[in-house]
Amino acid sequence: MKRTYRFTATVSDGTHHDGECAGTVRAATEAEAREAVAEWVRMNGADKGRDWRATHIELR
Repeated sequence: MKRTYRFTATVSDGTHHDGECAGTVRAATEAEAREAVAEWVRMNGADKGRDWRATHIELR
């Protein structure tokens, strides 16, 4: 059964600390939630022409 996780993620392009993002994600496990957050950060960066990665993810 999926549950809703709230997250904050530190975002970086590998050279600079680009900030943080926050939101919610629905997933069955914490591992699945972390994977979904990392993919969202990567896709959001690609949409903006940046190579962003989530360097630290906190789930609540």
